[in-house]
Amino acid sequence: MKRIFTLLPVLLVLFLVSACKDKDNNATPQPTEMDKILVNYPWALKDVTDLSGKAIPAGQWDATAKALPSMNFEFQAGNKVVARGIGDAQVVNGGTWYIIQEGKILDININGFKGEFGLQELTNSKMRLARKMPVNGVEQDAIMVFEPVVR
Repeated sequence: MKRIFTLLPVLLVLFLVSACKDKDNNATPQPTEMDKILVNYPWALKDVTDLSGKAIPAGQWDATAKALPSMNFEFQAGNKVVARGIGDAQVVNGGTWYIIQEGKILDININGFKGEFGLQELTNSKMRLARKMPVNGVEQDAIMVFEPVVR
């Protein structure tokens, strides 16, 4: 009987230690600060610039870029993104998003707006995404400037 009472505390400690290990391994990943900023607001394209910051006139954009200002992009928790028409609740398109390469790339997968975009800036007041895009029919580096849509 004394053996059982001496082994009982040892078994209890072993059980508690093993329970703590399992809890740490199954923890759900917490959103980063960048994730929180991205999902905070819908985002709307306000401008496209060259690398020096000079605005590229909308008449020189390709057809895909010309369609972007008519939509708000809502990045949602769970890595879902939807594009809604401005002024209505109808979902125009949807897909997924991920911030990868230690916060340097925003990978968006929406039909018609797909790719890995260089994440130049992400704050509560502005998002700047770098990508090669046709301007006047010539592929060049450009920065798409998005602003949050405050409701």
